[in-house]
Amino acid sequence: MNAFIRKNHIIIISGLLALFSLHLALTDTSVGERGYVIKRLLAVTLTPLQNSILSIYRTGSGAVDNYVAVVGTKKENERYRKALVAMAGENQRLKEELKLSGRLKELLQYKEQSALKTTSAGIIAYNTAKWTSTAVINKGSADGLESNMAVLSPTGIVGRIIEVTPSTATVLLNTDPRSNIESMVERTRVKAIAEGNGKGMIVLKYVRELDDVRAGDKVITSGFSGLFPKGLIIGEVTTVKKGRDNFFNYIEVTPQVDFKSIEDVLVVLKPSGTKQ
Repeated sequence: MNAFIRKNHIIIISGLLALFSLHLALTDTSVGERGYVIKRLLAVTLTPLQNSILSIYRTGSGAVDNYVAVVGTKKENERYRKALVAMAGENQRLKEELKLSGRLKELLQYKEQSALKTTSAGIIAYNTAKWTSTAVINKGSADGLESNMAVLSPTGIVGRIIEVTPSTATVLLNTDPRSNIESMVERTRVKAIAEGNGKGMIVLKYVRELDDVRAGDKVITSGFSGLFPKGLIIGEVTTVKKGRDNFFNYIEVTPQVDFKSIEDVLVVLKPSGTKQ
């Protein structure tokens, strides 16, 4: 109905006006009020039209209001979203700063307790290709670093420096096959060489079958070479079994340092391996 009226409203209004004019011409004023019949007719016919027009207006007005409200809500939601993203970023930054503060505090405490002359550095890259385990730190010769300096963490031995540039240094991790550290079993003082196996583990070499070494034993540096200070932990024995030559045992050691999570290290500037 509303669609019909909107489409033909000009024709309808013109017809009603023609009827009104005809009524005025034919109606006698003495009989009654001039235009009474037309007024009634217009009241009957125009009321639905008026209601339809008002309905259309209200619908359109409501749609406009709703559109404005939706647009306003979207803009407000976008502002909230941006604010939440900013807050999340700031929260993550503060978390990282807190973690860094904790790591540096741990390094400082270890440095003060160890009585070693060290400098702290951050790991900026890893190379864990097959049979190679190295890391790059953010200090070099300009900071007094040299090849064969020991690299430590508060949890244990990390490795030694094998290459230096003015601003960086490459560290040979103790899991690399080229790494061999003079060591001993803490409990029984059995001497051995801790050699990396290139697969994230360390093999304790030259331990005889009759030597007392068990799973769970701690392996520490012996300090004999002077490269690593004595008594620093290397790892824990996890496997002990007879070797292929029937003379030495095959012993695997899990590194004490978690290379997947370590981010900061200490470089020993003047190794003190003479302390017994």
